[in-house]
Amino acid sequence: MNSTRILDPALAAVADARGRMLREEVATLVAVLDWCAAHEVSEAEASLHTMTPGLQLGGPGCPWVSEFDTHDLACVLGRSPDPCAVYVGNALELRHRLPRLWARVVALQVPVWKAFRIAEQTQQLPPAGAAEVDRALTPTAHSCTFAQVDRTVASALATHCPDEVERRRLAALEHRRFDVHLDHVRSLDGTVEVTGTLDLADAVDLDTAVAGVAAQLGELGCHESWDARRALAVGEIARAQLALDLETTTGRGVTVYAHLRSDSDVVETTGSTITTEQLAAWCRHPGTTVTVTPVVDLPGGDLTAARALAQQVAAWLHDDAHVKPVIDLTADLTSAGYTPSPRLAEQVDLRDQRCAFPHCNRRRTDRDHIQPHDSGGQTRSSNLARLCRAHHRAKTHSAWTYTQPSPGVFEWHSPAGAEYTVDRSAEP
Repeated sequence: MNSTRILDPALAAVADARGRMLREEVATLVAVLDWCAAHEVSEAEASLHTMTPGLQLGGPGCPWVSEFDTHDLACVLGRSPDPCAVYVGNALELRHRLPRLWARVVALQVPVWKAFRIAEQTQQLPPAGAAEVDRALTPTAHSCTFAQVDRTVASALATHCPDEVERRRLAALEHRRFDVHLDHVRSLDGTVEVTGTLDLADAVDLDTAVAGVAAQLGELGCHESWDARRALAVGEIARAQLALDLETTTGRGVTVYAHLRSDSDVVETTGSTITTEQLAAWCRHPGTTVTVTPVVDLPGGDLTAARALAQQVAAWLHDDAHVKPVIDLTADLTSAGYTPSPRLAEQVDLRDQRCAFPHCNRRRTDRDHIQPHDSGGQTRSSNLARLCRAHHRAKTHSAWTYTQPSPGVFEWHSPAGAEYTVDRSAEP
């Protein structure tokens, strides 16, 4: 659209801003691809090293890029490692395997996000399949629906990879799962998401059982909505099953971290803030076991007040509660040997919360000795940090280095000369 033809000045300004945004997105994409070309490694070179210095992002035929160098790129883009890898993979796929679509993107005829949606799907295809999708979708890529993209890619997969289609059908049976996301408790309301991929027959039986118990709850006087009763029914079914196993202890266990803040007393469990009313509701349920751990948060606090807060939380429970010793996140605890003690490990985990690398949000981590243990580094709070496996390897096997000048503050130095500060003490 030509913004000079828009009579409304405010609307013209919106059109101009959108045009600049589209051009800047393409400019960033081109710059990232230029960076990839400058940091390309051959497949043969990558296979010579057991630490795998190359990453194959994008579909078959796309160039490999240096693994450890991508951490610098992620920091510059302000992305965590996984989204950065997805971005680079889509960019390489678009440039090297979807040339028709790439030309329309550069010409600002197809937005980058729409092209990436197609590139993400074609990475599973062989070169001939990707070329078929490129020919079929490029003319209408600016307006086609996601359903059209899925159908076109599925058709190419069936045509060029019939054995792969059957393999995936069989493999899908091994990918059935059922997940209760206890590491993502919704803040304050004390609820969690539950997701799963089930066999159709099992799904039908589960749905029937949940609906049946939900109906019984209504007949017994529960006035919650139907959806709420279905949610309650899952818990009832679980507890009924546990009661059948005489070797299993029924009831629930809740670990509460009582954090001392400057503005208010906060209660957390499994990493999320909850209200005292929610905690009380949990604890009124028969058989619930509660452990209270008082925590003195960064950048420091009053140990006496932390102990008093723990006792206050315990009093809220109106039941027996085990109160553990205070964990001071500013203290410099030590352990003999390489492996941290359980108390030191818990302190580091609470202090760092997740990977200490810039922009990384991964919570599945190792505990890294900032100064290596075999080089004289001690096992203590000031020399330990949580790093995900990818950034742990980058720190160990590349020129990435970091220090911890104060508790929860990490100063990183990249091979490209950039410096980054990760300050956990400044986070809520």
